Amino acid sequence: MKSSVIGTEELLRKFNALDEVVQGANLALATDAGSMVILNGARKNIKDQGLIRTRTLSRSLTSEHEEITPTRVADAIGTNLEYAPIHEYGGTIRAKKGKYLAIPIGGMKDSPVGKNLHLTKTSGGTLLLVDDGGQAQYVLKESVTIPARPYLRPAYDANQAKAQEAIGKVLKQLIIEASNV
Repeated sequence: MKSSVIGTEELLRKFNALDEVVQGANLALATDAGSMVILNGARKNIKDQGLIRTRTLSRSLTSEHEEITPTRVADAIGTNLEYAPIHEYGGTIRAKKGKYLAIPIGGMKDSPVGKNLHLTKTSGGTLLLVDDGGQAQYVLKESVTIPARPYLRPAYDANQAKAQEAIGKVLKQLIIEASNV
C-alpha cells in the first residue's frame, strides 16, 4: 500500500512564512502595542495623583526599542525629564545656588532674582519674600522633601497581563495574515 501527502509544499511555505512573521520588525510592532498599554497606565497614574499642572510629565513619556534582533525586542519606557525621578521615587531637593529654595506662593512664578522683593520673617519663623504691597510671593526653605508618587512602576505592575494580551493580539493578527498568503 502506498500513500502520499498532498499540499506539503504549501504547508512548508506557510510554516516558513510564520517563522518570518514573528521576528524582527513584526515583533517590534507587537511590543509597541504592549508598551502603549503601560504608557497609558502611567499617564492615568500621573493624572490620578494630580501631577498634571502642565501635563509635561505625561506628554514626555515615551517608548523606544533598545534592542531588536530576529528573535528578541527589548523596549524602554520612560521619560528624560530631570524632575521625573523625584516624583517616582521621592527625595529631598536642596538649593543649587545660595542657601534657600524660593518656592512661589503668590502670583510670581519665575526666579525672584531681579524683582523688587523684600525679605521678611513670620512670627513662626518662616522666611518670605514679599512685594512692595506686602503680599507674600515666595517662601524660602533650605530643602523640600517630596514624597514618592510612583506612576511608572505601578503602571507596569498593574498592566503586565494586559500588555502581554496586546502583544499576543498583534502577533495573532500577523500570523493570520501570513497564513492567508
